[in-house]
Amino acid sequence: MNQIRKTFANPVNIVLMALAIGINIAVGQLVTILKLPIYLDSIGTVLVGALLGPIAGFVTGILGTVIWALTLNPGALPYAIVAGVIGLMAGVFGRRGLFTSSSPSWIGAIVGAVFFMAVSVFVLTLYSFTGDIWSIADKNGAPISIGSLFAGNQILFAVVTIVGGVLGFVLIKNGGYIGLAGIATGIVAAAVSAPISAYTSGGLTGAGTDVLVAGFLAAGQSVLVSTLGQGIISDPFDKLASFMMVWAIINLLPLRVRDRFEQ
Repeated sequence: MNQIRKTFANPVNIVLMALAIGINIAVGQLVTILKLPIYLDSIGTVLVGALLGPIAGFVTGILGTVIWALTLNPGALPYAIVAGVIGLMAGVFGRRGLFTSSSPSWIGAIVGAVFFMAVSVFVLTLYSFTGDIWSIADKNGAPISIGSLFAGNQILFAVVTIVGGVLGFVLIKNGGYIGLAGIATGIVAAAVSAPISAYTSGGLTGAGTDVLVAGFLAAGQSVLVSTLGQGIISDPFDKLASFMMVWAIINLLPLRVRDRFEQ
């Protein structure tokens, strides 16, 4: 309890949390306007969790989402708990030192393969559907499903996975642990957000990720299963990107700057 009180009594920490909330809202609002099939609205939350701990990350996530909902995007309010969970998990992983720990290169290869696989699913899904993201038919008017994308593009997915693994091995290198942490956080975030999306908006929120939900609905899945399926595909990719960005930021900071923060 004393540690928590100390965290929120430090002006430097408060400034960091305020900046993080601003980053979340600015990036999240831009992604929403452009209807990109990704979120990137938790970069600031992850940064706070990594540097200040789980409680600060949790508070930043919830407070940032509430402010965003009250100012620009009312539809974001039900997802405040999701943002809080993301900050909490980032804090736990930060406390265990994953943001500064080195990993074997083969773990970076796994992370790279997963990242490129997720990107390929996004691209193929967006290409296969008509320009209207609410459509559940292909350009010829025939129903389409996520499963058909995998069945018809096995060679492509194999090549993409291999290329992603090689690039991950070469580029990510010792950041594999935090990459896996981002993937794990994305899976948890998907599980928490799926019922919220299903019961507050019928699974379609107006975001770019709606095209994935439409694909699962076209395959005959329920709204809850469709939102969960969308989350399992998009959230690990999104949180992996956010965690890797924060990992890069932290490791670029001078040691004397990092030492100002609690973890």
